[in-house]
Parts: sequence; C-alpha cells; structure tokens
Amino acid sequence: MDTTFLIDIVEHPEETKGVVERFEREHETLATTTFNAYEALLGVHSVRDGAQRTKLLDLYSRVLSRLVVLPLSLEDAAKAAELGGELRRRGQDVGADSLTAATALRGGCDGIVTRNVAHFQRIEDATGLAVTSY
Repeated sequence: MDTTFLIDIVEHPEETKGVVERFEREHETLATTTFNAYEALLGVHSVRDGAQRTKLLDLYSRVLSRLVVLPLSLEDAAKAAELGGELRRRGQDVGADSLTAATALRGGCDGIVTRNVAHFQRIEDATGLAVTSY
C-alpha cells in the first residue's frame, strides 16, 4: 500500500473501504513499507493542532498494526536507485516511489495500491508490479 492509500484509509476511509474489503475477501496480505509509514507519519507530525495530531497518530498506529510493514534494506535502496535511474533516463522520473516498488518486490508483493497512478504505471511497465487504483 502506497502512502496515498495509508493516508486515505485513515483520513478518507469511505474511499478505501471497498478495496480493503476486496483484498480481505480474497485473503490477500495487506502490506506497506517503512518508507510509506514515514511519509504518512511525517504529515501527521506536521499538523499544528496538538489534539488533532494525537488523534491522527492513534489512528495511524491502529492501521499500521494491522498491516505487514516491510523494512527498507540496503538491497531495496540499491534496487530503487537502479529502477529510478532507468526511469529517469527515459524521462519518466518517479522520485522516491521507486523505494516503495523495490521494497514491495523484495517482500514478494505482486502489486501496489495507490492513487498515484502516473508514477506507479511507469513502475508497473518496468517491473510488472500491478497497480490497483481506487
């Protein structure tokens, strides 16, 4: 699950409910990466209102506890750099999303759930990692 999905599952659950229910019905393992957790939590820690920040931290903690969180390894960083560099040479830069893709591939995932279809479509074309949008 990409950062967009993590954010939406917490802050806009009506948009993600159908996808989560479908994966649960199909007995799919729901996973994200430590990098995606970082991106989502960075946004939370940027919230100025302390009470709102505390509420969001609790919600994200609950969501993350229900997911497999794949750690980012040196191998992932190297693969992400290779993938990102290849796409950049083609004029298809995907930024840090290559970290998500490389970690997912090493973790045995076959797809990414995201709202950021433009970047992950480029990654799908390069890796075969299926993109599910919502």
